[in-house]
Formats: sequence, C-alpha cells, structure tokens
Amino acid sequence: MIKKILLSTILLAGSLFAETKTEYQISLVGMNMDYREYDRNGVLLDSEKSNFTDITGAEFQYRYFLDEYSNIALNIMGVEGDTEYVGAYIGSGLGYGSVVSTTSNTIRDIAIEYNAKNMSDLGVMMLGGIGAGYRYWQRELSSTQIEEYTWYSLRAKVGVEYQYANSITIDLILAYQYGIDPRMKASGFSSDFKLASANILQVSIPVRYRVNDVLDLSCAYVYEYQKIKESDVVYDSSVNGYVEPDSRASNQYLKVGMIFKY
Repeated sequence: MIKKILLSTILLAGSLFAETKTEYQISLVGMNMDYREYDRNGVLLDSEKSNFTDITGAEFQYRYFLDEYSNIALNIMGVEGDTEYVGAYIGSGLGYGSVVSTTSNTIRDIAIEYNAKNMSDLGVMMLGGIGAGYRYWQRELSSTQIEEYTWYSLRAKVGVEYQYANSITIDLILAYQYGIDPRMKASGFSSDFKLASANILQVSIPVRYRVNDVLDLSCAYVYEYQKIKESDVVYDSSVNGYVEPDSRASNQYLKVGMIFKY
C-alpha cells in the first residue's frame, strides 16, 4: 500500500511538473520617437524625433505558466540612441526652430504582470492582464543639460487572440499605464519637478510562429501614446522659477526575437 501511495505521489508530481512551463523571450527593439512639449497656450516649444534605427536596444521577458490559461511575466526593456532636437534656448524669445541639435536618450522599462486568457461565448479567445511597472527616461540635451524622468505605474490590458493552422498566433492588445509619483530631475536644480501626471496608452500586435516544441519566432508592432502634464514650479540658485511643460509623445516600436520554451 505504501509503495502504491509513493508511486502515485511521484506520478502526480511528475505530471504537475510536466504541465508547468516557462518561457524566455529575447527581442531586438527599434524605437521611433515623436515627442513634443507645449506651453500653457498650446504653442509648440520643442520636439524630439527619431527613426527606428536611431534608438535601439533589447527586451527580455520571463514567463511562468500557472496553468494552460494563466501566467506571471517579468518584462525588462532597454533602448538607447539619438533624437533630433528642434526648439529654442530658454529665454531667447526666438521661438521654435531657432535651435537644432542632437539629444542622447536612454529608456528603461520594467514590469511584472499577471496574464490570463479565456474562450468567450462567441468563440473568440479573450486576453487580459494586470501589473505594475517602473519607467526611466534620460534626455541628455548637452553635457550641462540632462533631464531624468521617472515614475512607477499600475498597468492593465485587454485583447483578443487568433490562431492560424496551430503554428501562427496573432494578438491585438490594448494596454493602459497609470503613472504614480512622476518626477523629472534636471541639471542645475536641487529639487525635482513633480509632474501632475504621466500616463501611457498602448496598442500592440504581437505575432509568434511555432518552430517546434522548444522554439518560437516572434515579432511585434507597438504604438504608444504618452502624455505628461505640467509640473509644479521649481526654483534655481538665482531664485528663477521654472516648470516642466505639458508634453505628448507618439512612439512606435518594432520588436523581433525568439522564444525558448521549457
């Protein structure tokens, strides 16, 4: 009897272990940035633009499957590169376009998520997820003017999934990130600029192709709309007051990678 119990326990543990899977995804990333700042009257102050090959990097994702329909995922993305800055010197009065230069950018995004999917009554696979994240963005406009934006975020997403011939999976996902404690640190200021808000809306279309039991190929297009609202007033050493203005960014990402399944 004891032997039967031990054998049953071993078989059950082996079955559970066999059903538990993990995935590691590594992707190359290209980012197209279109960032713009506006004054209180809606007048364009400055802009940052790049092509997909100007800002590049990588993304790593670890996914642990709780069961066939749910998982916990860790995402880490890092990109770096240059944008073309068009604007004006502060206080010059010359207006937008009087200065053209290059800005060096560094972006880091980290998130942990719970994801689930379920077949709806209409026969459509529905996707959903919640999570939390952290975003860091450094803009080096010159050696003496460096700005660092940071915030935490609560994240939620919904979507649908379509599978073709058991080898190709296409998702359409809508996601929202609500920024918490957004701040901007700038050279020459002892205090941080406390931003009124920093939120992101994303639409993504990830596609994966099954090669075999242990490898998939992946690609994704992501459109990201980022909106930051004006900060409080911060004073420099000469007691001059400044604000970080409203800004909007329409960013796009192309991601190509591999998924290793265990």
